[in-house]
Amino acid sequence: MRTIIVALTIVVLCMGVASAKTQTEYPVNEFQGPNRANETYGYFDMTDVTGFVTVDNTAAAVPHFHVDTYMAYDTNHWWCGSFAFDANGGYGNSWNDLLTIPATDVTGATYPILTFVHYYDSEPDFDFTYVEAMVGGVYVAQNAGYNGQIPGGTWVDLGLYGYILAGVDLPIVDARFHFISDGAWSDEDGDYDSVGGAYMVDNIQIFDFYGGAVYFLDDVESGGLCMPGVPATAGDYWHLVDDICSSIVIPSWWCGDDADTSLIPPNLDNSLITAGIAIPVDAVTCTVRWAIHAEVPTVDDDYWTDFVIVDGTTYQTGAWWGDFAGCGGFGSSGLNGTDLSGLLPASELKVMWTFHTTDNGCGPGAAGGAGINVDDTWAEGETIPVAVEQSSWGRIKGMYK
Repeated sequence: MRTIIVALTIVVLCMGVASAKTQTEYPVNEFQGPNRANETYGYFDMTDVTGFVTVDNTAAAVPHFHVDTYMAYDTNHWWCGSFAFDANGGYGNSWNDLLTIPATDVTGATYPILTFVHYYDSEPDFDFTYVEAMVGGVYVAQNAGYNGQIPGGTWVDLGLYGYILAGVDLPIVDARFHFISDGAWSDEDGDYDSVGGAYMVDNIQIFDFYGGAVYFLDDVESGGLCMPGVPATAGDYWHLVDDICSSIVIPSWWCGDDADTSLIPPNLDNSLITAGIAIPVDAVTCTVRWAIHAEVPTVDDDYWTDFVIVDGTTYQTGAWWGDFAGCGGFGSSGLNGTDLSGLLPASELKVMWTFHTTDNGCGPGAAGGAGINVDDTWAEGETIPVAVEQSSWGRIKGMYK
């Protein structure tokens, strides 16, 4: 996934829902604690986590693939999309959707092919639809992921030249379509405006290229034969630990698996939300800082996203992946600072970290600490007393005549 650099000397100004996207490294800064030149509005050293909340977002996931007629190829088709965000149809942040083809026996086929007609429009290079098939007992992507808007902006028929199934588990073919969007830039937040996104598919067929036998066909005209779904509930992996990775102050929060610290837990969409931090009414600057350590694969689609919740509205401040200094501790593993001055005045803010992982359970290796580790978190800034109304000065001076 993406990584957005936020240097402590050049901070991100959060004026919208999501920040610009680049792919680079997480900032590395020695942990110094709050800047004593500023006022500290709130400080969590994780010894008291009253008011903190952890959420397994997969527990509330619902399928978005459904039979629809909007922008249809003929009459009915499968659509992973919604009108919830705009009249053109689109999709939301952090969707993880499956459309599974029933297990199909292709006994006798000499050259089995999966083909279909489709349309897609999703954020380029970040939100993908994969065609997956069972290989060695696990689902493996057969394409690099459809993303952006389909060439020509209209339905495309793969015809005879679809996906060759000779390399998958046979004679029973297990295949599916899998759409994944990341934590920001979709129709939901308005930062990517798709037309009919994310994915539409029709006339799904498995046939023998040479023999011509058709083993499966879903033209969706009778309600559809495929099965919409979402991955199984992943569980909540955020928990307090004692020095899993040389934390500054014991304990700290870790999103990882105690049973196997070398692998990333699969299919996560886990959030950690701090208690509220009161912002003084006369605050003119506000910067949120936190210490974080991460061991997240750099060659996969595992990532975490930082958010601030200001007076109930959520803003993304960055999304990251990568391994940071092994298990060397927060002192050398990253201290992030995000300037929220553009969101003032505000009365309360919270910080939220959300960890997303894929289903392959990869990880940094035997060193341990696979996942993300969060410790000291606070807000700091400057206040300027509210000026006395000019009309009051006459009364004040009159007291001393």
